[in-house]
Amino acid sequence: MNPEVVVVGGGPAGASCAYHLSKSGLNVLLLEKEKLPRFKLCAGCLSARTLGLLPESRKGLFLNTIRSGRLGFMGIEEVRVDAREEVAYIVDRRFFDLFLVEKAQEAGAELLQAEFIGFEKEESGYRVFTSKGDFFADFLVGADGVHSKTARILGFKKKGVYKSLEFLTGGHMKEEVLIEIGLVSRGYLWVFPHGEGISVGVASAGKEDLTRILKDYADKKGIKYTHPKGWHIPCPEGEGDIHTGRDRALLVGDSANMADPLLGEGIYYALWAGRLVSEAIVKNPSNPADTYRKLLKPLVDELLYAGKIARLAYRFQRLAYKMGKEFALASFYELLAGERSYKSLYWKGWLNFLKNLTVEKLMGIFRGHEGRSVGATPWL
Repeated sequence: MNPEVVVVGGGPAGASCAYHLSKSGLNVLLLEKEKLPRFKLCAGCLSARTLGLLPESRKGLFLNTIRSGRLGFMGIEEVRVDAREEVAYIVDRRFFDLFLVEKAQEAGAELLQAEFIGFEKEESGYRVFTSKGDFFADFLVGADGVHSKTARILGFKKKGVYKSLEFLTGGHMKEEVLIEIGLVSRGYLWVFPHGEGISVGVASAGKEDLTRILKDYADKKGIKYTHPKGWHIPCPEGEGDIHTGRDRALLVGDSANMADPLLGEGIYYALWAGRLVSEAIVKNPSNPADTYRKLLKPLVDELLYAGKIARLAYRFQRLAYKMGKEFALASFYELLAGERSYKSLYWKGWLNFLKNLTVEKLMGIFRGHEGRSVGATPWL
């Protein structure tokens, strides 16, 4: 095969990119080192707005449909708010990723199970080295995850990551999710349905002992604890942290640090950016990186405003819980459904906060301890 584009990584970002490029008529080689379906660490929660980015024929793809959410504080109190409609879906990443890759193959992409070794610039394109031979391509797309080799070769470095731990266990929780704040300095703990069982996990960019926090929580709640597995989520803090690539070598998804700094959601942005990579290459093959950056502006704005909310919510977690209980959780459902942006959520949150400002809330802002683990480093 003589591919025009080599896409490194068969996750949502890479599969989305390969799908759209192939539909545009380009010859695409999709590299994935593991045999699909393969196990993938991920809570597997897709916001409802993701549906518009997925190929058709999704029957049987979702394990659970989410119509309600509970927001908890330190595991000692919580509030439940029902949504007007479906706001999220739970997937098994093994079969979700397989579905996306198969759609890319149906569109014309060729899948090669091989390890990506590296690449070098060659004339106007790239010589790509794999465990199953070398390939020359006009364009290269790095979709090889948070620890992207493609990004490293291009000279990009990540400043920070969320550390995440998760375990699957028995439980009954069909159509709702639970988010617990106040247990870590910069992140949250979750309990999600996962088919007939539940997923229990925690993510933080702080320095807490996440294993201890997760086990203590499970013991307190009577949840059967099993040994958790961990992974990293990129943690962009500013526009300069979104690494888009250069020339004809582009980055997408976790490789580009495209994860929500508030929730850690990455799949929505991976699918969105995968489509934009394809559009950039088709529109401006001589300099797709420039067009890609312009097309990405709405996506980057979303991540930046999510970061603004995260800085406030995780710095003042007791107050965030009170606001969530009173009005913010209902507005957040509108975001998950694609009816509202993070930018509008941010400014609406400020307006509601000022409208409902009380002496108690002011005391909460200036209270030194927000319920996080003692000794944790606050996010300033």
